Amino acid sequence: MASRKNLKKVIGYISSELLSQAVYVAMNSDRDAAEWNALFERIIVLNNDYVARVSYKQPGMKASAYFNTLCESFDKEAKEIVAEIQKG
Repeated sequence: MASRKNLKKVIGYISSELLSQAVYVAMNSDRDAAEWNALFERIIVLNNDYVARVSYKQPGMKASAYFNTLCESFDKEAKEIVAEIQKG
């Protein structure tokens, strides 16, 4: 990513898209509302956690390595959430 500001925007955008897709699928699903609420909360926590992690780099680690690891772990968690949404 070119800057922390852009990375935060991308994380926010992806999180909002995940949340909107989850709400759409939840409206047309027979799954329990408590399960959907837990998934909504997980998406919000994901967003907050990763935006906070962008702001504070781990000491002793190169910036490029840290942000590459951060992006990979965010991508992995986002894919897990997409799989949950698809189970709908």
